[in-house]
Amino acid sequence: MVKNNIHYLILAVAGIVAAWLIGNGFKRKPQGEYISVTGMAEVNFTSDDIHWSGDFSRTTTEMKEAYQSLKADKDKVFQYFKSKGVHDSEMVFGTVNMDKQYDDIREDGISRTVFKGYKASQSVKIRSRRVDIIESIVKESMELVENGIEFNAGTPEFYYTRLSDLKLELIRKAAADASARANKIAEASDCSLGSLKSSDLGVFQITGESDNEEYSWGGVFNTSSKRKTARVTVSSNFATH
Repeated sequence: MVKNNIHYLILAVAGIVAAWLIGNGFKRKPQGEYISVTGMAEVNFTSDDIHWSGDFSRTTTEMKEAYQSLKADKDKVFQYFKSKGVHDSEMVFGTVNMDKQYDDIREDGISRTVFKGYKASQSVKIRSRRVDIIESIVKESMELVENGIEFNAGTPEFYYTRLSDLKLELIRKAAADASARANKIAEASDCSLGSLKSSDLGVFQITGESDNEEYSWGGVFNTSSKRKTARVTVSSNFATH
């Protein structure tokens, strides 16, 4: 009976040790043992490029009048942003769009379409490396409405011009993290870490810093936050001996 209890105790301890090794990345292949780990690296950074757009329009019953009114508004929009400190080279105006507008009217149970006028519209886009300055200016752009302009302001988008360099550095750190994890597992498993057999790069996740954005299998690319967090994983397999 004592021998049986000791036998069961040994099996139980062996099972716990085996489960621990597997759970921590130590596995066995037909040709020998290997360690599979996932390294991770992340970094916070501030965007250095801002993109923003807005549009303005005029609607009148005469096409020519709509176009001329829009042209006058364009000059006002241009002068407004220039007076705020936006450089000429940072502004781009789109082509003029002209659309016929109609109203649907129902009278005495009968529906009919009535011509309302011509709507002339145009966009203005600003792109700049002066992120803080432009961000402050576009927040005040609805002041154009006070000047009699039918203006709609978009939401700024923030980018990073050195993203390629940042990605390469993150990959290097994630690979180093995977190697360090593998070494720790090898030490705990009483074996030595061998050569790298394979390595797979995970997707990049760029989220707003301190935002509760969910990660995606296809990757997340946040453009709404000026301050961001970039994250990447590297899955590696190491031989052991």
